[in-house]
Amino acid sequence: MAGIQDLEGKTVVVTGGGSGIGGGMIRRFAKQGMQVVVADIEGDSAELAAKALREEGARAIGIACDVSKRSDVAGLADAAIAEFGAVDVACNNAGIFFGGKLREFTEGDWEWTMSVNLMGVVHGSTIFGQHMAERGSGHIVNTASIGGWAPDPNCAPYTTSKFAVVGFSEALRRDLEEDGVGVSILCPGPVATGMAKADRLRPASAGPSAATSLAAEPVMAVGMPPDDVGDLVIDGIRENATYVFTHPDFGVAFEPRFDEMRRALARAPKPRTGDVSPEDLS
Repeated sequence: MAGIQDLEGKTVVVTGGGSGIGGGMIRRFAKQGMQVVVADIEGDSAELAAKALREEGARAIGIACDVSKRSDVAGLADAAIAEFGAVDVACNNAGIFFGGKLREFTEGDWEWTMSVNLMGVVHGSTIFGQHMAERGSGHIVNTASIGGWAPDPNCAPYTTSKFAVVGFSEALRRDLEEDGVGVSILCPGPVATGMAKADRLRPASAGPSAATSLAAEPVMAVGMPPDDVGDLVIDGIRENATYVFTHPDFGVAFEPRFDEMRRALARAPKPRTGDVSPEDLS
């Protein structure tokens, strides 16, 4: 299935669009002549970002949205469609990060991480995916991470959530392909964002924790410019790419995992008559 080649005049929704990678996306989408819906849990940030786009001549609106709440994402979709008629591209990008040792993570840490990083993607994918499937066209971009391929022991909840986003998005891509909807998985490495300040967003319901987003600060400080990520996302949409990586050199971190998988497969017993084959699962 071909990707969307001409983005001019089409509508994009970006969660976490008030800053960081989302901010880079909205600026690059606006340069393509798209109508932009900026969604962010911090409504003021969403509106300021949308205002900056409007001052550059783009059509844009800002909406407060907590992606962990399905009702908020449904409201976001309703508002986008009411304003622009349809949604052609949805970027489920909002996410949080904090690091620490496994014993430091609380139940609240796990629940908060999964509610935003995983369920936020699930909510956006299912709600916008249904809208696009009914129209027979569209593209979804789900933000995972390099951490969705190479686990980091110092951020187990984050890594777990991003591995889940990769698996969910691969399944979603196969599900929506017959409806004319593409799905790309954005897997960024270090990007110069405010992710190290995510502690400020911690809800009271998550309770206290020794884990902190400040652990990301040294890496984020030297990261890729967010606008460059936006360019790569646009290329991915046009190509209907399954994966969009920002740092190809990080591929070496995947190799030990893939090598161990190959060794494990080589040790596994040969299939017997009547066993399920890979073709049966396709």
